[in-house]
Amino acid sequence: MLWLIFHVGLERFAIPGLRVDKVLPMVALHRAAQLPSGLAGAFSYRGVVTPVIDLAHWLLGNSTPLRLSTRMILIPLAAESLDQKFCVLADRVEELRAIDADNCDSKSLAGWSGSLALGHVIADEHGFLQVLDLDRLIAEAQRNALLPPVAERIEET
Repeated sequence: MLWLIFHVGLERFAIPGLRVDKVLPMVALHRAAQLPSGLAGAFSYRGVVTPVIDLAHWLLGNSTPLRLSTRMILIPLAAESLDQKFCVLADRVEELRAIDADNCDSKSLAGWSGSLALGHVIADEHGFLQVLDLDRLIAEAQRNALLPPVAERIEET
């Protein structure tokens, strides 16, 4: 399976490559007054307001530094609603790499549950990768008013 490997602070994270729409350079974000904690702001992507979640703020308690290497990872809000998207900020996107997590031995996979939207941990040649569970992230972000609910499609008859 292909995974997008990226950094938030000093930590390395991975999300399934199939869930990623695009990796975008940082753009100017609109920051409204009294944004919920963890919401970096929003921008217009193809004419649609797109919220941007600051994972460093949400997971580590400090904001993502804005550097030339800062990237926005564009992710559909739901598989059935490809027009609704959101972004997560990453300090640096490393690569899209094939990792066979099913073949990792029990020493390589750890189930560190209880953390916000964090899945299992994979050991690789560079250290540890914390898998970001996007379904849990989306649900938690919707509970905290960082993301809108998924709009239901109305079928035309």
